[in-house]
Amino acid sequence: VSVNKFVAKVASDMNKPDGLTFIGPSKIKAFMEKLPVEKFFGVGKVTAAKMKAMQINNGADLKNLTEAQLIAQFGKSGKFYYKIVRGNDDRPVRANRETKSVGAEDTLSEDTNEDAVMHDLLRQISETVAKRLEKHQLKGKTVTLKIKFEDFKLITRSRSFPVSMYQAEAIYNEAIKLLNEANIGFAKVRLLGITLSRFYDDVADEKLENNQLEFDF
Repeated sequence: VSVNKFVAKVASDMNKPDGLTFIGPSKIKAFMEKLPVEKFFGVGKVTAAKMKAMQINNGADLKNLTEAQLIAQFGKSGKFYYKIVRGNDDRPVRANRETKSVGAEDTLSEDTNEDAVMHDLLRQISETVAKRLEKHQLKGKTVTLKIKFEDFKLITRSRSFPVSMYQAEAIYNEAIKLLNEANIGFAKVRLLGITLSRFYDDVADEKLENNQLEFDF
């Protein structure tokens, strides 16, 4: 519990599953300065590695850079990092928001068009998505593959199914099919992501599956 969306999210993760952490206005400064950079919203693996290479390991280090310096190093995101490390997060908090999709994405260590490298990353992402689905007890009927190229061009490919899925292997297999159908040729890929959507509860799924298996002769 705290005064803005980002700090409240970090606080809620501190004592899961049943604990409650309150970070009041007077404690935000010290809290943010001690926070590892990889815990900041919007800082992925690649950005965190870049920050650490620059000796930016926590909020205090991040706070030492000016807004101009952060923008020079991280583009538009630099402006966001400058605000967030000071506890300024204007994003609205939406209570009891229904989950519409569950996904994950990751940036390749270097741009590539090698199938083996992309397949390996898709398997890792599929496992992450499957774990998140299990955590939220969800199954999805639409799989969406996100592909970002070296020139930052972004495309997506989706497929829907009559029966929902949640297992990593099934998600991975469909992601591979979508990647093949994207026909990227020699274009180099920078980022891959997988999202599942169209959620139904287990009871509804069972009814659908049973109906599909019943035939009148």
